[in-house]
Amino acid sequence: MRRKNITSELMMEYIADALLLLMKHKSFNDITIGEVTKKAGVNRSTYYRHFSTKESIIKFYFGSIMNRYKLNFQNLKHKTFETYIKTMFDTFYKEKDKLLLIHKSNLSSYLLPILIENFNTDNISKINQFRISYHIGGINNCMLLWFSHNMQEAPNEMLNIVIKQNIDKSNSLFNSLTHGS
Repeated sequence: MRRKNITSELMMEYIADALLLLMKHKSFNDITIGEVTKKAGVNRSTYYRHFSTKESIIKFYFGSIMNRYKLNFQNLKHKTFETYIKTMFDTFYKEKDKLLLIHKSNLSSYLLPILIENFNTDNISKINQFRISYHIGGINNCMLLWFSHNMQEAPNEMLNIVIKQNIDKSNSLFNSLTHGS
């Protein structure tokens, strides 16, 4: 079935979904563009209009998760640091199966550029650029570790691990890192 009269964004989603469906049964490296376009129901020219590589599909997919996260967070009435983090874990958790496919294919590294892009540091002070960069690295590394644990922890557990641990535990971790205990 060929798809016509569809927005570019929707077309890109069809292509991303097709690739991820194929990845359930076949190695990422062994999947051809022809297989992706056939599964997505699009022409090869449509694919190349939107993507240059299969990796660019993965980047798009991470970007679409971040867009959903931002929309989910914007729609909250009460915005706090905790709801900001919880909403991120909730949004990613809904994509668990697909994210684990990506991670098992060693493609998780494409998350970091998307995080950097979404936490734009243009037009802010140098000191805040460093703070945001530090924060982005923490989110990225936490997500990668979560993926490597098969996302077994629910979003509430992740929130507790990342945010709600008391300061003494943070100090203890800091001391063990800096003093080799």
